[in-house]
Amino acid sequence: MRRALACAVLGLAAMAAEARPALWEVEGRGNRVFLFGSVHVLPQGGFAIEGPLADAFAEAETVCLEVDTSQLPESEVAALTLARAIDPEGRTLFDLLGENAGRARTMAAAAGVELAPFAQFEPWFVGLTVALVALQQHGYDIEHGVENIIEQAADRDSKKRCGLETLDEQLGFLDGLESGLQHEILLQTLAEAGDIEAEMQAMLAAWQDGDVRALARQLEQDFRDYPGLDERLIYERNARWAEQLEAMLDGGDDVLLVVGALHLAGPRGLPALLERRGLKVRRL
Repeated sequence: MRRALACAVLGLAAMAAEARPALWEVEGRGNRVFLFGSVHVLPQGGFAIEGPLADAFAEAETVCLEVDTSQLPESEVAALTLARAIDPEGRTLFDLLGENAGRARTMAAAAGVELAPFAQFEPWFVGLTVALVALQQHGYDIEHGVENIIEQAADRDSKKRCGLETLDEQLGFLDGLESGLQHEILLQTLAEAGDIEAEMQAMLAAWQDGDVRALARQLEQDFRDYPGLDERLIYERNARWAEQLEAMLDGGDDVLLVVGALHLAGPRGLPALLERRGLKVRRL
């Protein structure tokens, strides 16, 4: 599940030249929405806007992401993140972990992770940060991820921007998880931190190949031991986004909509939801 919560860090720089991630076109009466699955963190050279995606990007007047931070100064992004990541009652990570604190320390030591610098943060935030740091040690970075590259291109071409959620809403999905579940997320991340790159290989290949069936199987596997969590983090959001996407088709602009790749997989992924709404959805 940590892979899902860490947004399924997919992709290898060496494979980028042959990659063909999935892309859909949703047709409205007067405009279109192109739907593309993102990978938030990648190695340098792991993603480029090319092939059908380059055509979709060129035709889109608006680029829409899960969260549009283009109008948020870095100071506001930091403030919103800290407000969610720090316990409002002033409890430390170890206070919040309670009886799991000793286990977390032991697992962190085995993984070569120092938890002391994270003492002021809540468990969900520490889990995601540990996963990100572990991936950075293998050369992965947000700077090279899909959204960052598309955002830079959108700024360069002066395209309009939008977001499906606010940053605070997105952080709130994790901040609002029950304490026991937050503990499990952190403990699992610590257990898998040393093998994080090896564990990603199946998903790497699936995203690169545009294999949404394989992504759907991975999504099911990741959430199998956490009943209901997929509803909150994936499927409920998919349903809201489907409504928002349908509303985009009443506008005049062609839109490139970029969301996490796992949101596009399976019978409750966005393409399937849109087809059931009677929209014309075509895989490009």
